[in-house]
Amino acid sequence: MMERLLMVIAAATVATVARSDDAAVRATLQRTFPQSPIQSPSKTPVPGVLEAAIEGQIIYITEDGQYVLGGPLLDVKASRNLTEVRLEQINAIPFDSLPLDWAFKRVKGTGARRIAIFEDPDCPYCKMLEQTLEGMDNLTVYVFLYPIDQIHPDAVAKSKAVWCAKDRVKAWDDAMRPGTVPTGAANCDNPIAKIIDFAKRHRITGTPTTILADGRRLVGAVPRAELEAQLQKAAKR
Repeated sequence: MMERLLMVIAAATVATVARSDDAAVRATLQRTFPQSPIQSPSKTPVPGVLEAAIEGQIIYITEDGQYVLGGPLLDVKASRNLTEVRLEQINAIPFDSLPLDWAFKRVKGTGARRIAIFEDPDCPYCKMLEQTLEGMDNLTVYVFLYPIDQIHPDAVAKSKAVWCAKDRVKAWDDAMRPGTVPTGAANCDNPIAKIIDFAKRHRITGTPTTILADGRRLVGAVPRAELEAQLQKAAKR
């Protein structure tokens, strides 16, 4: 996504705007990204530079509408990646807004810590993350079956089979470890299509994608040490 945006930026010719105002900034962004919805530009810590969120990414623009930048924006003194911080915020999904009735739940220990994971039964990185979760305790995991059929043609059928199984947790564990898919009928009422729509609306484009209790997302097979650190960070918020 960022590569495509940067290509658009490089190819775009941005006209000089005579005066500095919100209309000029909006006009420039609309010309540069004509097919993309744009959130209202807001100020950054850098004088004369605004930011705009476009399709889950951060773009910077000067207040006169003349220059568009791709980032990242770094605060060298504070050793902070300001773009990364903002991306966490704009891509967050409040945990309480998740449709948890579309997921099945696995509780380990006290279950005090909560995460939700969008997973594809044929995704190798999902299987790696599942192995990581085996060694973790005091965790409640909500699994959303999110088959990406463009990559894994059989994933939709497998997801439906898991959801329709009598014991979904066991069916999922079998599918992710030995690779055994339930053989029973998979024609029960299921939320797979609704999960796919939800994921697309929230720009969840890959699996596994983990949603933490504070709404931040982690993408990929996050190592255990990093996941533990992120769980602690989420608990403090």
